[in-house]
Amino acid sequence: MDLTVLKVRVYRSLPTRLQQLAVRVVTPNFSVGVIGLITVDGSQVLLVKPSYRSGWVPPGGFVDRGEEPLEAMSREMQEELGLDVTFEPWHRVAFHSRRQGVAFISVAKLAEQRNVEPRSAEILEARWFPVDDLPPMPLDFFEGMPPEDLEALRRLGASGT
Repeated sequence: MDLTVLKVRVYRSLPTRLQQLAVRVVTPNFSVGVIGLITVDGSQVLLVKPSYRSGWVPPGGFVDRGEEPLEAMSREMQEELGLDVTFEPWHRVAFHSRRQGVAFISVAKLAEQRNVEPRSAEILEARWFPVDDLPPMPLDFFEGMPPEDLEALRRLGASGT
């Protein structure tokens, strides 16, 4: 008998709770995060300087257990920057198998550009940058700012909403 067939038979003979535990033990775990790209008119984007890495990145964080990605984005922006903002449905999902991470990326539009003060020890500074002149992203920031993100910012900025 093939070893794979034997494994499947043993697995199927287990009670449901043991099947779930077996799956959790043998399958990889991934962290799930969110990245918020915030603009006013599509020509600028809000970036933050985190305390735990060098350089500038879009604000974001981890999705809590049982939380939807868009809820996590709104929560993270409120906790870290004091911003009450509603995000569009995500336009991109970044995946990094080596770091075992998945991040949902979405855009939001503020009515007006204003100074944003960090409200969390995780964030040292927040600043607006022109989308055509972004600072380099840290080497460990795998999500980056690819053309589809810049296009999503410009499209939202040009919309009347």
